[in-house]
Formats: sequence, C-alpha cells, structure tokens
Amino acid sequence: MNNVMNRKSTKMVAAAGLALTLAFTTVGAGTINADAAQTTKYVAKPQMVTAKSDVKVRAGESTKSKVLGILKKGEKVYFVKDDYGWSKVTYKGKTGYVGTRYLNIPGKQVDSKKAPVKKATPAKASTKKVTPTKKTTSKAQASKTVTAKTAVNVRASQSKTSKVLGVLKKGEKVTVVKESRGWSQVTYKGKTGYVATQFLSTK
Repeated sequence: MNNVMNRKSTKMVAAAGLALTLAFTTVGAGTINADAAQTTKYVAKPQMVTAKSDVKVRAGESTKSKVLGILKKGEKVYFVKDDYGWSKVTYKGKTGYVGTRYLNIPGKQVDSKKAPVKKATPAKASTKKVTPTKKTTSKAQASKTVTAKTAVNVRASQSKTSKVLGVLKKGEKVTVVKESRGWSQVTYKGKTGYVATQFLSTK
C-alpha cells in the first residue's frame, strides 16, 4: 500500500510541476517580450494597426533595447514598416519597434529567401547598352566651298578670343572641312582655321 501511495504522490507532484511550468511560459509569452528572428516579413502600407495583446514598445530592434512604453491589447498604433519580425511604429510622437506577431497587420508575408533574388535583376539593364549610336555620326562630312557674307576673322581655334590668322573679305570664298558648335573649320592659306558659321554662305 505504501508503494502505491508513493507512486500516486510522485505522479501528482510531477503533474503539478508541469502545470506550473506551462503557466509561467504562457505568462512570459503573453507579455510582451517580442523576439523577432523571423524569416518572413509583412508587406503593408503605413497605417493604423491594433495590438493583439499587451506588448512592449522598444527603442530598437532588440529585446534588450530600451522600453519606451507598453501597448495594451486592442490599442492602436501607427505602423510604418515591418523588418522580418520587428515593426517600426510611431508611438507617442517617437519612433519605436514592436514584435510584428503582436500586431494585426493587413498585408501579405514575403519569404526572406526570395527577397535577395529580386535585387539581382537590375543587372540585366546593363545589357541594353549595346546600341551603336556613334555609327550614325561616323559619316564623313564632305568639304564644301562657301562665301563670306561680310568681313570676318579667321581664328586659330573655336573661340572668339583665340589668335587671328587673317581676315576673310566680303564675297571671298573658302573651303569648309567640317562644322561644329557654330564654328566652321576651313583651310585658309594652307593652314587650318576657324570661322563663325553664321558669317558664311553656301550660295
């Protein structure tokens, strides 16, 4: 009889111990220590959301960071974004962080394993730079003979302040090699010179 009683009392003590362990575990989870460490995140627009249960608002994405306050069950807070288990919120005018699982957030979850793959896609844009646009400008400009509309300086370079090589008289003809940015490259007395295109006429 004593052995039977001892066995029954042992089972009762073990059961009681298990019940107490579960009770403390439930209380610990119900408050408020949000451990992020999730592999998914919510994709949702900034909006007001509701706390599922009492939960701490922390200054950073860590259960060791400073506690700014406590959201009560059913209390609303402004949700900014979710970062794999931690939600950035605006709490009493400050930026805080709350465990995402303690908030009712309307949105869809995204697997963290799929997210990095999307970042690699912009590299494809670089393959579009194969268009040989410079070939359209490779056509050689044919030289032509033009006439000076009025007396005009022939300069050593494409600048109004460059050295003057000589002066074309009104009606004097000269050969233009090419034109660029309002200047005509000409052959003047065996030398290369530049004349403002506006003072030349092809007629």
